[in-house]
Amino acid sequence: MQASSHLRRALLAAALLAGMANSANAHITTFTGNTTSGPTWTRIEEDPGSWNPDFEYPGTTYRAFDVNILEAGNPFNFSTTCSFDCSMYIYTGTFDPLAPTENFFYANGNYVGWSTAAFGGPLDPGHYTLVITGEDATQSGFFSTTISGPGAFTVTAIAAVPEPSTWLMLGAGLLGVGAAARRRKSLPAQ
Repeated sequence: MQASSHLRRALLAAALLAGMANSANAHITTFTGNTTSGPTWTRIEEDPGSWNPDFEYPGTTYRAFDVNILEAGNPFNFSTTCSFDCSMYIYTGTFDPLAPTENFFYANGNYVGWSTAAFGGPLDPGHYTLVITGEDATQSGFFSTTISGPGAFTVTAIAAVPEPSTWLMLGAGLLGVGAAARRRKSLPAQ
């Protein structure tokens, strides 16, 4: 009985050391954000088999991140915890909010519960876009995402492309400044 107890302890210690040695090579990054007041898109259902107009959610805010995989590895794990009902999408290459099915790779919106999303698997070197979003236009807030993997990678927040209304306001403001400068220039000197 005592020999089997020692054998179990030795096997447990060996497994623990093997796990520590393996995790020494792991790369882990955690970042936080807030989807409130983020850019919007018409969110698609996480399951490609369900892509039809009945499962689109317009006006859903999101935050996007460029994940640059520098070394191939298996598995790369993505895990997000939110203060709201959230989903997480990954795209190969770029993400276009006006064409959300292009470059789609994988998504998850209910890993352990409504406020978590996770997935993992092998990834080849290259750029991927990670999108954190709400279930619909009523869902937004703070999130924390952790990415881990056996290969090196970087994560960079992607600045949102201004919406057309923002460009219109910017243009109107510049026209106003130009008109004021021109009027000032045409006034006689005193």
